[in-house]
Amino acid sequence: MQRHSKGLMIGGIVLVSLAPVGFAVALMSSLSKGLCSIDNPDRQGCDGYDTVTTVALIGGLGCVAAGVPMIVIGAKKEPVDPWATATVSPWATPNAAGLGLRIEM
Repeated sequence: MQRHSKGLMIGGIVLVSLAPVGFAVALMSSLSKGLCSIDNPDRQGCDGYDTVTTVALIGGLGCVAAGVPMIVIGAKKEPVDPWATATVSPWATPNAAGLGLRIEM
């Protein structure tokens, strides 16, 4: 048995591990907006935090939504067929020549 794709599994692990960064940025942005509201009673300049919070939350959720299926699909075990082969063979005729690829599964 072998894994379906190590690269897919590693990519999923990286994405899932980056999700907490997005959530931390969203949390800090939300807290900063709250502090900005306290410091500025007229709330001047406190509108930019909403965009950062939204983008960070969507990014974190996107990383989780893409990373988990990548881990599951990449980690799936598949049987190894010992008789499966791929051979490259040259061929030539009086009019043409080339290479042929034969795959036996």
